[in-house]
Amino acid sequence: VSENMAYLKESSHNFNMYNEFMAQKDFFEHKNEESAVVSTGSTTGSIDNDEAPEIEFRNVGFTYEGSDKPVLKNLNFKIKAGEKIALVGNNGAGKTTIVKLLCGLYPPTEGQILVDGKSIDEIGIDKYQDKISVLFQDTTPISFSIAENVCGCDLNQIDKARLDKCLKSAGIYEKIQTLPKKEKSYITQTLEEDGILLSGGETQKLLLAKAMYKDGSFLILDEPTSALDPIAESKIYEEYNSMASDKTSVFISHRLASTKFCDKIMFLDDGQIVETGSHDELIK
Repeated sequence: VSENMAYLKESSHNFNMYNEFMAQKDFFEHKNEESAVVSTGSTTGSIDNDEAPEIEFRNVGFTYEGSDKPVLKNLNFKIKAGEKIALVGNNGAGKTTIVKLLCGLYPPTEGQILVDGKSIDEIGIDKYQDKISVLFQDTTPISFSIAENVCGCDLNQIDKARLDKCLKSAGIYEKIQTLPKKEKSYITQTLEEDGILLSGGETQKLLLAKAMYKDGSFLILDEPTSALDPIAESKIYEEYNSMASDKTSVFISHRLASTKFCDKIMFLDDGQIVETGSHDELIK
């Protein structure tokens, strides 16, 4: 009885969190973009998901709800189509907040974010997010199979050759081949008793494979090597450089040394970009 009471209490907390999430205001109006009409009265803008986008921050500021202190202040920068940009800075500088804004998880509290000259509202948030492949620093895989986590679809819709290629590129293919059910192995024991647990480094590799499989034209990696050893980190950087060749990409890092391959580095401090240049220019 006491065990079941504990389960009921946990379920009640989970339901309350779900209910609170669903009650939040939908700032970007997730809906059928084909018939969506934005506040200007025009139909949703078109965007080519295969073409690398140009991104512009125009006087962007952001303050978290319930706080008086802005995290970002009057940010102005442009990322050209196909350009590789690195954002570096200490903890609390605002790097991850920029990633959340770029992903459309928050609207800016001030200014505009433009994608190929259009606001995210004009394009439609779902259509915009279709373009994005993202790897967050802290992410937990869902309790489905490895293949479903990477591909984001039912098992019968998965491109097996593409899945294997992405797993190999991310450096986790050999580990998965040692499992009895291989890519059909479930992660955690939540839905299957013989589910597996991945280490922090293996989880990051799995999520890198997920970003590769989606193959969006806008690539965002937020500290993708934080749980990896130096040798694995070096290999992942080589793979990142290769997969970003025809994409607009933003790479977040604490270390300036890890951003040598980027076209431009923006150094962030206290919510503002204080210096911009190539790796050599900033070292000097």
